[in-house]
Amino acid sequence: MAALTQRTVLATPAVTGSAHGAPGALRLRGLQWGIGAWQSAVVDLQVPPGQTLVLLGHNGAGKSVLLDTLAGFLPARAGQVQLGAQDLTAQPPEKRRIGYMFQRDALFPHWTIARNLQFGRGAQADLDPLLDALDLRPWLNQYPHQLSGGQRQRVALARALVGAPELLLLDEPFSAIDPEARPSLRRTLAALLRERAITTVLVTHDPVDARLLGDLVGVLDGGRLLQAGTPQQVFERPADLPTARLAGVDNLWPLQVLAQSRLGAQDVLSLGIEAQPVLYWRGTLPAGAELQPGARVTLAVRAEAVHPCPASALVTQDDDSLTLTARLIEARCEGPLWRLRCALPCGLEAETYALPTLWRELALEIGGTLGLRIRQADLHLLV
Repeated sequence: MAALTQRTVLATPAVTGSAHGAPGALRLRGLQWGIGAWQSAVVDLQVPPGQTLVLLGHNGAGKSVLLDTLAGFLPARAGQVQLGAQDLTAQPPEKRRIGYMFQRDALFPHWTIARNLQFGRGAQADLDPLLDALDLRPWLNQYPHQLSGGQRQRVALARALVGAPELLLLDEPFSAIDPEARPSLRRTLAALLRERAITTVLVTHDPVDARLLGDLVGVLDGGRLLQAGTPQQVFERPADLPTARLAGVDNLWPLQVLAQSRLGAQDVLSLGIEAQPVLYWRGTLPAGAELQPGARVTLAVRAEAVHPCPASALVTQDDDSLTLTARLIEARCEGPLWRLRCALPCGLEAETYALPTLWRELALEIGGTLGLRIRQADLHLLV
């Protein structure tokens, strides 16, 4: 087979949508999946047509086993998998029109990159847009063993996308990509998913992938779907402590309810440690929650919601925000931001970010005092 060294338009033009019309919604109805003796809890979930669901979870959460079930490589233990009007549950993999990027690239080692891309659906597809988007042309005449892990991942991604699959499954697509190259490939993938509008399920353990690529985010732990919603809902309002940890919430403060009262339509909690007040929380308690003095709660606060300010600007608390005194114990540069680790007088630690200009203005040394201002709306109560 001739290598694709020039821009090539094959006889059959590229398909820009589903072969059966517009992309279909993916519906998991009472789905239970498993391998060997392990199986998941029952899950009901829907991904709207053309949108991307990112499943976030640690190793062993059941993410890859779910993808293998959606692809038809493993049978469903219970329930249904529907794509648009099709019931995929009993269909073999070759009938499902699914593009699958495996965690390991799974390229044919004895074929050139060009031939790998022309396999299956790629034999009748216009590959030029993918070759350009993923910068694959220089490697077309090479073999997989001649490429780096990141380069092979790009080829595997292209192979999953060729021929307009009706469902795209991506298993840790950036696992072999160098950290320096991940942001660029992440942006490229986001653009491809928007442009092609393929209903997609992507699994990852990286919250950054989930925030930047997901129209919807689901959090999996031990085969249980802890929460599913928009990225804003999951990352700013995690349903429970395990979800908050998986979503990368930097500040999880265990506190004790010292007193509860009402202020207009809001609940007010005095929260502290060992009877010593730390802060007041204002908001609406979850339905059915009754927090008597002595009850244990956790405040979840993302680092980007904590705003460092000079110690001289301290304001203890108002209706909309509070400012805590803190002592700087570590500062490190993370790309365009400084990450500050601070100690609160109560013994808790807080993490925050500062732009370089603010870091210079604060002129802090380790051990120096600063203020940490937080909006009440950004103090998320977990009960």
